[in-house]
Amino acid sequence: MMRDVYEDQAKPRRHRHKVGHRAAWTNEGGGLLNKFTGYLASKVFIVLTIILLVSVGSIAYSIVKLDRDNHLAALRLDVEQELNSVTDQIQLRFFEAVLVAKNIENSLAIDGEIDERQIARTVRDLQRHNPDVIAVALAPNLSITHSFPQTDNRVTIGMNYSQLHAQMPSVAQAYRTRAPVIDDRVDLVQGGTGYIMHYPVFLPNAELSTDQFWGVISVVMDQKGLLQTPQRDFSDPAQYSFELYPLKASGLVEALPDHRLTKLKDKPVVTTFNVLGVTWEAAVRPAGGWPAYSPQSRNLVGFALIAAIFLLGVLLAFRRMALEQANAHALLSEAVGAINEGFIAFDAKERVMVVNQKYRDYHPQIADLIVPGATMKELVMHWVDRSDHFEDTASKQAWIRDRLQSFRNPGSAFLQDTGDDCWLKVTEAKTPHGYTVGIWTDVTAEKRAQEAAEAADREKTEFLNNVSHELRTPLTVIFGRASFMRHSDKMPQSQRLMDALEADGTGCPVAAGAARDYQRFMTDQGAGIAESAQHMIRLVEDLLDWTKVSRGQLELDMAPIQLDEIARSVTQELQPAAEAKGLTLTYIGDGPVATIADKVRVKQILYNLITNAIKFTNEGKVNLSMLHSNDKIVFSVSDTGNGISKADARRVFQRFQQVDGSMTRQNGGLGLGLAISEQLATLHGGSLSMDSELGVGSTFSLTLPRDTVSTL
Repeated sequence: MMRDVYEDQAKPRRHRHKVGHRAAWTNEGGGLLNKFTGYLASKVFIVLTIILLVSVGSIAYSIVKLDRDNHLAALRLDVEQELNSVTDQIQLRFFEAVLVAKNIENSLAIDGEIDERQIARTVRDLQRHNPDVIAVALAPNLSITHSFPQTDNRVTIGMNYSQLHAQMPSVAQAYRTRAPVIDDRVDLVQGGTGYIMHYPVFLPNAELSTDQFWGVISVVMDQKGLLQTPQRDFSDPAQYSFELYPLKASGLVEALPDHRLTKLKDKPVVTTFNVLGVTWEAAVRPAGGWPAYSPQSRNLVGFALIAAIFLLGVLLAFRRMALEQANAHALLSEAVGAINEGFIAFDAKERVMVVNQKYRDYHPQIADLIVPGATMKELVMHWVDRSDHFEDTASKQAWIRDRLQSFRNPGSAFLQDTGDDCWLKVTEAKTPHGYTVGIWTDVTAEKRAQEAAEAADREKTEFLNNVSHELRTPLTVIFGRASFMRHSDKMPQSQRLMDALEADGTGCPVAAGAARDYQRFMTDQGAGIAESAQHMIRLVEDLLDWTKVSRGQLELDMAPIQLDEIARSVTQELQPAAEAKGLTLTYIGDGPVATIADKVRVKQILYNLITNAIKFTNEGKVNLSMLHSNDKIVFSVSDTGNGISKADARRVFQRFQQVDGSMTRQNGGLGLGLAISEQLATLHGGSLSMDSELGVGSTFSLTLPRDTVSTL
């Protein structure tokens, strides 16, 4: 919207001071001097008065003109909004008309004839929520045979469009383009003025194997209804001068001849819109022209002087504030530029406010675009276009959407790969005023160190896994051979040798004694080797289990099991180890109980708990108990050992951790048993806990869910 600019040149009036002819040039010099001084004073007063009047007049004129412009702008904006409502109404009405015409066309294609009842019902439904519809006319072969509602449109029956010269060009265009065409404002046969939508109908012809022109369906709209809103009536010539013209079709065929708004002057409000492929232009202004003054102009004149007086003070204050703001901005820019990290700040409209060179260095692809005023969306889109990180358009759009989402709803910091194996840590936050601040830190060195550590951990895990597998086979062989040596005295060959040496009259008692001593030596050595080999096998198995647990590769073999049987089996197997240390190992359960679990792993947990209890108990007893309810089963292993302090209790379930002490070092171990047991309990959906008192003993409890299959 253009605003008129007015210039006013105020020409000061010259005031002439008339001097009397009888002025006496006498010795009374003092009187003449006073008169001359008064003359000068009056001149200064006049000049100051003129300046004041001109200033006040200019201020008053500026205020009045500004108020007029604001009033005119508000009035034009209001008219423009109402005009847009009218155009939206026109678009909707003609879209509904097309739908009704298409519905009638489909009925004709199915029935092959005009169903008056159905069409009349359709038209009534259309008029019920679109009262602007005057008539819906059916014109097979361009001759109107039906017009709904019939009572109001009988005069149109029998008319042929070839005789209606004002409408025939639009009908011909609809036929050529096979698309609906809106006729320019025409005088209706029924009376009044309106707009007509001509819809060409082509029905399938089986004989010709193509569509054949049937005729047209015309929907007539009342001009007054189309141009009315609840607030304004653009159809009333006493209030508004309104013009509506089609300009140009969007298809290949030109629409009705172009029109220009030559009838309306004084800067009308103009808008363009599209209806059924045709661009229309609408213009409106008040019938008497735009107002020269606002209703409040007279009141504002009285305040013009006061406004002028305060204007200088306000301007000076604003100037001081601007200087202070500029100085603050300069200091901020200097401080931000000194930061060794990328820094950028956006305002509430996502426009760049402050940015340092480091941030530009981190984004060389768009460094030339990172300037104050650029929006975040623009920067992201240009960065994606200039980057070679994306393979297709879909991935680009997805990345843009995700990046803008994280920018507008910042959370925790994230890493971004900028290319060339360079990683940046992005930290973004919102200020209370809606500003967004971003800090970009180069973490390439830390990222590489992390990747190296992860690679080293993977290599370590793979090494342990390979070593464990390589050790397990020979240790199993050693354990088997040692077991053979341990029980060599029971072998048939050994029995035959001893029988021969001890035979009556023929044996050798000395040799028989030596052979028995050798047998005992071999069995003792075999027992020691077997025990050491079994210990090594358990260590290797712990390493294998932990590598699987740490890499998430341990899977459970879930099946129905009897826990009471497992508890009794473990107690029986470990009974010799307890008796060797002079300990009493007992089991107390509240009856058989079944659940779904991994039998081998549950047995492994109980074995670890009881073995640890025996290992760290010098005298007394070790007790295994089992209690169960409807939803859980609890195993408890209690001992009378030395117990564990609260400080050491936090490290019990950590990998490669053992409570320091002579007994720990004496019994050995890797410190993986309890860590593995805890992970196995978690995989079952249960837990492993400990309750210990220094000098009294410890109790480890395994809790398992009853009749629950683990999903891990």
